[in-house]
Amino acid sequence: MTSRRLRALTRDLLPYPGRVLGVAGAALLLTLPALDANRYEGWRADLRTMTLASVVVASVGALLLAARYAARPAAAPPRFPVRLAVALVGAALLAAAYLAAAQLLFRLVVPVEVESPLRGLPVRGLVLAVLAAAVGVAVGALWRRPVALVTLGVLLVGVELAVPSGIGPLSAVRFWLLGVGQPHDVPGCVSPFPSECVTWTYRHWPSGLALVGTALVAVLVATVLASRAPADDIGPLADTRRPEGPRPRAAPGRTRYALAAALVVAGFVLTPTLVGTGARHATSDVATGIGSGAPIGSPAEVPVALPGRLAVFAVGLVEVRDCHARSADGTRVGLSPVLGTVRYGDGVSYRWIGNLRLPAPGRWTVTCVGEQGEYLVAGPPRVEGLVGRLVEAPRPVGWLLGVLPGLLVAAHAAYAGRRHGQPGPPRPTAGRGADQGG
Repeated sequence: MTSRRLRALTRDLLPYPGRVLGVAGAALLLTLPALDANRYEGWRADLRTMTLASVVVASVGALLLAARYAARPAAAPPRFPVRLAVALVGAALLAAAYLAAAQLLFRLVVPVEVESPLRGLPVRGLVLAVLAAAVGVAVGALWRRPVALVTLGVLLVGVELAVPSGIGPLSAVRFWLLGVGQPHDVPGCVSPFPSECVTWTYRHWPSGLALVGTALVAVLVATVLASRAPADDIGPLADTRRPEGPRPRAAPGRTRYALAAALVVAGFVLTPTLVGTGARHATSDVATGIGSGAPIGSPAEVPVALPGRLAVFAVGLVEVRDCHARSADGTRVGLSPVLGTVRYGDGVSYRWIGNLRLPAPGRWTVTCVGEQGEYLVAGPPRVEGLVGRLVEAPRPVGWLLGVLPGLLVAAHAAYAGRRHGQPGPPRPTAGRGADQGG
């Protein structure tokens, strides 16, 4: 196989890298808010949970990309083993990059709690992504053979129901994920000695063997059917309508500019949620419930020993605004609001509104107005990582970060438009002599 043909195969696996990177980035940023939304109030994520979630995303992405790659028509199609090898290597590299990005995100940008060592969790998650890619290649190759695809599905479901131990082709995914995350922690086993929790280990490794067996069966079925396909079959592995080589790029139109506008709006709306959720999970110390509280509209006396910051919290779901502090000599300090909605507490919700930067020690009086309720003045939460700096940054900084992806897409569309002879977004032209051809 020539290097040119290998590059063509690689482009078929990842024909639009910008889209893949965009989807992967969105999944990486939205994983923590999605998990936070379906947990109990006050839940705090740890590194093991977030790594396990990234393994699931990487495996699903590997399966979908491999399936699309195998089902994509191609000129002078290579043999099925070649496509399988390209898909496995490519999926492994993409999954490894995604898992590495997740580790950097939840260790540096949004540092979550580290309860225990990962014990090979990223490596075993990479194995799951590669197996998912193998199954995806088989599904893509059989996509235009519905009878074979349905037969394979019925076979897997039948084996799942027939296996007495409960570790079939489908349930093995769940057992492998749980075993990867907690290899010796069986439900109900409270022993500190891993050797006493042998039931979980017994299920964990057979589930891995079941996953390997499932992938092998799917690949063998696809290999046999692909080898029996006639040479002139126009199917997922053969299409002579598209010539070999790089595909011509279409000039960007209104769709790409509409996508850029949608990204700008989505980033502007979602940035406070992302920053607020990340700040809460990256908080290492917060003194909610300890401080000077007062009803809204009434002053709270706060003794300050040293110059520094004080945080203002709204107790419950009330809206608090126009907070300020005033010293005995009349110095007035306004509130610096935080970016996003940051809530702490479980039974009682404390919403971090902002900080008061007091320039001198002394006795300060803090006053807030708003709806009926209470507010609390205490020490500011200690938020680790980059999100700790971002949550207290000026709001225009957060807005700029939110709209940056949409602006980049718009800039790329404008640059691509100039390369195709289109100077910018389509605009109506006046006059009879305007060029109508393009």
